[in-house]
Amino acid sequence: MLKNFLTKTGLAVGLVLATAVVGFAQRTPSQDGGGDAATGQHEGMRHGRRGGRHRKMDKHGGGLRGLRALNLSDTQREQIRAARENHAQRTEAQRTELRQLFGVRRQGGELTPEQKTRAEALRTELHASAQSFHQELLNLLTPEQRTQFEQQMNERKERREEFRARRKELRQQRRQERRQEREQLR
Repeated sequence: MLKNFLTKTGLAVGLVLATAVVGFAQRTPSQDGGGDAATGQHEGMRHGRRGGRHRKMDKHGGGLRGLRALNLSDTQREQIRAARENHAQRTEAQRTELRQLFGVRRQGGELTPEQKTRAEALRTELHASAQSFHQELLNLLTPEQRTQFEQQMNERKERREEFRARRKELRQQRRQERRQEREQLR
């Protein structure tokens, strides 16, 4: 059961990362400079605060920076951009509804059983859509690019698992230290 959960979680994370890479791969030189010379709008100010909505992902290349290393053709870049936009449009309603449901929880409220069921259904729909998008992305790559991309994804997954294991170990150490401190105070 845990292995199945980790597999699904890993897949979901990979698909989210794939979506982010596609977005980053489609950046134009004016976007890389941080603004649009024609409109005078700075990318970071688009959402009303410094750095924009996804500043950290933009700054570090996003989760799909692996596509940059694949030497995509202009045609592939355009196809990936179109697929990414299509995916975003198809899932906008579900993402908005899910955000609203979790907004209730963030404000300290409880979800009703119906809302919990709906949230789970939305997550399932979004996961399926992300898997479909990931497959669409892979279909746009050459066999060599696909192999390289999947290898990069596997390497990232391994690093993530190593990080999680280290974090779990550190948490256990901290708990043990706190227990020892409490024992000393008694």
